[in-house]
Amino acid sequence: MHPNSGVSQRLRLRQVGAAIAAIGFFGAVAAAPLSMSSAFAVGSSPEAAFGGAGTQRFASLPGGEPAIDLSVSEAEDLAAAGAPVGALFTLEDFMFRGAINWGGYKFTYYSQQVLPGEGLAVPGRHVNPAGYVADADGYLVLAGSAPKGTVYDTPFGYQGKIYDRGTVGNHLDVYIR
Repeated sequence: MHPNSGVSQRLRLRQVGAAIAAIGFFGAVAAAPLSMSSAFAVGSSPEAAFGGAGTQRFASLPGGEPAIDLSVSEAEDLAAAGAPVGALFTLEDFMFRGAINWGGYKFTYYSQQVLPGEGLAVPGRHVNPAGYVADADGYLVLAGSAPKGTVYDTPFGYQGKIYDRGTVGNHLDVYIR
């Protein structure tokens, strides 16, 4: 028996074990998108999942628990900071965080200073008392990939409406002061 034969056998076993682990890891990574998409599939097509073509409306689950449980004192603090009743975040909280994941959506903000005035042709465009850009009906101005006019619930105390493009999927930009 050669004096180095034990070392080469151990080395070979380590190499085989590392190769098996790598194959298992990369196989799981490659299969993950397939399993995730089927795990959340409602129907066989997007039309079936969202009730057919036409105008879409996305709302929070009726009677569902809020993403954040607010005690009376926390709600009062939000109101004192200028947030409307029902808001889970003030504009300052939103800007500090940069992004808020709520209700299955990622909300980020976009300053109207980048696109001032009538750049989007929003009827009655104004900055509401909480600091968000809104239309004449009080809807927050949103950018997203859904059809223009689609209405969303937001964690900011107002509903929002798509007026612009710039994000994809469940990512929504909220126009702010």
